[in-house]
Amino acid sequence: MEMYLHMTYCLDRNKTKINMTLPEFIYAPIDGGTIHRYEISGGKRKFLRFIGCYLGQCNFHKNIDDAIDFIKDVKESQKIQKT
Repeated sequence: MEMYLHMTYCLDRNKTKINMTLPEFIYAPIDGGTIHRYEISGGKRKFLRFIGCYLGQCNFHKNIDDAIDFIKDVKESQKIQKT
C-alpha cells in the first residue's frame, strides 16, 4: 500500500520564512510500523532520507531497505522483551 502526500509549511521566525517539506508517507508493513520519506536541505544540496518508525522508536536511514530492516529489528527486540 503506497500513498503519496506532499505538504509544505512555513515557519516565520524573526520575519524570516523558511519553507520545509513535511515527511511523505511511503509504506506501512502489515504487521506494524511506518516508513516516511523526508527531504533534508544541507547547504546547496538536498538529501533524501527515510524515517522508519515502530512503537514510537524512529530512525533516519539513507535508503528504504535500511528503514525496513530497522522496523524488523525493533519488532524482534520487542518479542524478546515480552518472553
